[in-house]
Amino acid sequence: MLVQQFYENKKFHDFLHSNFILYQAARGVGEGDAVYEKYNIRATPTVLVLGSDGSEIDWHVGYGPPPEKFLERVEKTVKGIDTYKLLAKRYAKEPENIEVVFKLAQKFDDRYDEEKATELFNKVLAIDPEGKKGTTEYRQEQVTYTEYAEFSLAALAFYSRKRDPGLFKAFIQKYPESKMLKDAYSYLGSHYRRAGSKEEATKFFDEYTSKYPDDPNVLNSYVLRIVGDKDNVDKGIELAEKIKDLTEYNPRPYYMKYLAELYSLKDEQDKAQEVYGKDFMEGKVTRLAYDLRDYAEFWVKQKSNTENAEAMMELAVKLMPDNLYVVRSVADMFVKLDKPEKALDIFGPEYIKDYADDSNTLYSYARFWGTLGKNLENALKAAKKSVELAQAPYKWDTLSLVYLKLKKYDQALKAAEKAVETGGTQAARYKKRIEEIKKSKAEEKK
Repeated sequence: MLVQQFYENKKFHDFLHSNFILYQAARGVGEGDAVYEKYNIRATPTVLVLGSDGSEIDWHVGYGPPPEKFLERVEKTVKGIDTYKLLAKRYAKEPENIEVVFKLAQKFDDRYDEEKATELFNKVLAIDPEGKKGTTEYRQEQVTYTEYAEFSLAALAFYSRKRDPGLFKAFIQKYPESKMLKDAYSYLGSHYRRAGSKEEATKFFDEYTSKYPDDPNVLNSYVLRIVGDKDNVDKGIELAEKIKDLTEYNPRPYYMKYLAELYSLKDEQDKAQEVYGKDFMEGKVTRLAYDLRDYAEFWVKQKSNTENAEAMMELAVKLMPDNLYVVRSVADMFVKLDKPEKALDIFGPEYIKDYADDSNTLYSYARFWGTLGKNLENALKAAKKSVELAQAPYKWDTLSLVYLKLKKYDQALKAAEKAVETGGTQAARYKKRIEEIKKSKAEEKK
């Protein structure tokens, strides 16, 4: 993803080639293994910035879109802002500067250098054990360097070979009002989902879910433990049903899977089918198709990102080829993109063959093409058949519209008069079509 979105993105080429000589190393390819070993690279992607003498200037580990955000990180390196090289020089001169020590610790932590990160985070605690010498940002909140260092040390211990959760337990006890508290609980939640005795896990999850009772992810972490233990199933169902209520509009299949599993543990297969069966997944497919349609509509209106919008339009139709709303709206978007041939492919003569006895679909099809003034002969067949199957004023009006576009004014007038005759309280609306036909016919005679 980094290569495709950043390095191969033409809008970043000038910046990259004016500031760097690029080299890509991959494990098992050429000199890749030697590069990984020499620079102790432990994760991919790692962007390592070297000086002309081969010394390390800075690094960036990991990538997530958008690429513009990643560019901001690399630009800071180019400008010499908080690079490893700068921080190391400052640390040599100011070994008790808590900001420098903390930022250097983070550099090594980002690179998965557990030993150096642990040493420096512990030094932060030694410099400021009471957390009074400054703050830094965490998820757009301010926390002390000391608090952040303790959290980071807890994470390092948690991911060590021993998988020790003890420091997170201590963190929660020490910082009950911390901005980082929920994340500390989350780490412990991932631990107790699989480890610890049932008694320990139950005690922890009761505390965790009582603290965050309306967070589906928190509740689900308890559910996962119960599913794994195959015990206390009724409690699991209570939690999973609450998750279902909290996510009623668009529940994740992940959540419903475990609710179904709990019902299966009670041998209640009907309930399992109800929450995670055919109807549930078909509903998800429908929702996805509508979301894809909405996404495409937005970008078509923006006249931007249209290539991806087209791909999503086509996927929406593949998911729901029998949904008139999806198919028709996608066809309309193709017309707006000046690609009527694609509109015909998905909503043309081949499509309507399958709806020869569906009056409403025939009407919608005829109205669509009649309004556009394209595919008119086929639209006329659909409009006639629609009226034949079920007469209604709006269907007569559509037949009139198609005849008008074909310049068959006499037939158009007869159909329009029929629309007025059957239009009831809406008759005045259909009279406008008669005026339009007479005007068009008169203009053609001039």
